[in-house]
Amino acid sequence: MEKLRESLKNLHKELKDSKNIDEESVKVLHELIADIQNILEKNEKLPDTGTSKLLTSLKETAEKFEISHPKLTGDINIVISSLSNIGV
Repeated sequence: MEKLRESLKNLHKELKDSKNIDEESVKVLHELIADIQNILEKNEKLPDTGTSKLLTSLKETAEKFEISHPKLTGDINIVISSLSNIGV
């Protein structure tokens, strides 16, 4: 869980430091980060459909930034991996 929290912090920092990201993408990433943090705080497990949507959104976002923002993509992939490791 701590690795996931650290990964989220790194993702948030990278998002803040990245240039040339459209506002809609920033908004989506902030919403995803907030959703994950809420899950962690409440120690809740999402229904399978919620988990699927969350992971799908993260994967789509990572693909979108793969070439233009490789560091951001790496951070998103670490979050995805961390979520998978804790069974989300």
